[in-house]
Amino acid sequence: MVSRMTTVLDRLQGISALRAMRVAFDTAQGADNRVVASAFYDDKQSMDAADERVNEALSEMMEFIVGEPIVREGEIIWAFDADGGADKPIIPGYIRHTVVSIDLSKLDGLLAYADSTVGTLKSISGLRRIRFAAVKSTPPYKSEDRLQVTSGFDSKEAADAASDQTASIWAGMAEFLADDPERRIVAGDLIYAYSR
Repeated sequence: MVSRMTTVLDRLQGISALRAMRVAFDTAQGADNRVVASAFYDDKQSMDAADERVNEALSEMMEFIVGEPIVREGEIIWAFDADGGADKPIIPGYIRHTVVSIDLSKLDGLLAYADSTVGTLKSISGLRRIRFAAVKSTPPYKSEDRLQVTSGFDSKEAADAASDQTASIWAGMAEFLADDPERRIVAGDLIYAYSR
């Protein structure tokens, strides 16, 4: 499957507005049969223009897909890169996506809080990058006011070693999240990466 998927995804690299792709096996919470894919475009119009090519690629992958995919799209509203990472990205080895409900009236406060954590984030060994994306999601989620926080680490071991520091940051974010405590985590080792 990985070989076939790599061949299909490599063909998508010709989409000029496609800036990056990441694919990982989800091993969080006992899930060992799920693939998580992320694609980054210049803007929504570029993404929409690429739909036909992406859907053609997905149709080639359908023999490996069981069930209805969960699709989220949104805009990156905050980013952190380890020192030097913005200029010369280092591809992380382990990706963790955490999706939570947010209180949109507190979004500015959330972003200010995120800015205040940069010193702590710089001190976390093995942390490569974080992206906050305001997303709309398809069921089974109850709300469209969601935040997807994507963290890239050197390895699962680095992510696990940082658990106390990241838990402290999440605790500080609690006041900006919606009353609904729903949180979904998917994470795993990176099996495919492309950056333009």
